[in-house]
Amino acid sequence: MSALLKNTTLLAVGDIMLGDSPVCYGFGVGSMIEKYGSNYPFQHIAEELNKGDIVIGNLEVVISAFNKQIDNFESIQFRGQPEAIHGLVESNFNIVALASNHTMQHGRKGLEETIDILNENNIGFTGIEIPEKQVRNQYFMEKNGLKFCFLGYNFRPQQYFKDPPLWNKPSLELIKDEICKVRDLADCVVITLHWGDEFIEYPSYQQVNLARQLIDSGANIILGHHPHIIQGVEKYNGGVIAYSLGNFIFDMWQKRLRKTMILKCIISKKAEIDFQIIPIEINNKYQPQIVHGQAGEILKQELEKLSLKISNNSTDNDNYNSELNKNTKLFRREIYLHYLYHLHKYGVRPLIGNLLNAMKKRLIK
Repeated sequence: MSALLKNTTLLAVGDIMLGDSPVCYGFGVGSMIEKYGSNYPFQHIAEELNKGDIVIGNLEVVISAFNKQIDNFESIQFRGQPEAIHGLVESNFNIVALASNHTMQHGRKGLEETIDILNENNIGFTGIEIPEKQVRNQYFMEKNGLKFCFLGYNFRPQQYFKDPPLWNKPSLELIKDEICKVRDLADCVVITLHWGDEFIEYPSYQQVNLARQLIDSGANIILGHHPHIIQGVEKYNGGVIAYSLGNFIFDMWQKRLRKTMILKCIISKKAEIDFQIIPIEINNKYQPQIVHGQAGEILKQELEKLSLKISNNSTDNDNYNSELNKNTKLFRREIYLHYLYHLHKYGVRPLIGNLLNAMKKRLIK
């Protein structure tokens, strides 16, 4: 079969965090990489990812050199060392989404170092605008005779930011305009959206309306991130919308936040799209692995049920807010218990740093 007749396989995953989060400092993903090597988080999943023509995920971390012995606590959380990039390379990632609430956490310098490392390793990215460096929120790729264009946007408010964000503030009209500009240049337009609320199992009606309007405007695939939990996937007007792909490489410990997936999109030579779900669970060492057999079928059935909750009816808004409030309180309680259970693992600096972080959040509220 010639390349022109071959279908293209796009594998999409959720949040990839290659450092330590504050609550897992010293025993998070970054610490595992330091101890076992950059390929360790991908040990059980790299073979599957290498089957894709295009592999994309949300890079929920800054990749930028730091010295954990002398740098302050705030400057080393959600930050991966440069060598962490090799795990992405060996696992066949050729593009990542960058625009998120953590992207600017270590300032413009940290983001620019991340971009340089991605460029050095031939990994593309979406979501960033630095015109003076010829960095635009358009990434083109050709596979099997099809031209793909990737666009990315962050709808989350400025949080953890050291410098102004290096992207345009998104809106429906802005994204529709940018789709229009690339529509004739690509057979398939893929959009990454950092959006929604954390820990809730279904999108708001505003998200559903936005996503469907983007498909109607010419987008083919929409990949959602940020909630840290999987949400439903739907076919709409010939396109595919994944509202939240959940976590993929992360040091969150709750079982519901370790259930995830690989979204496998099969794009035909006519740019017709079908999709499959590969059920994934993140183990206690923060490594995603395929869930086989009956357990895998159960996870896929759970996702099907979540897909039935997708609604663009504004009357569901009260239920959504109630569910969001309940899950936010649950997560807060879980963090306190996590601190107590792992108290013996923290050094003095992480304990003081986390205490100050908690006080700062309370003051802001």
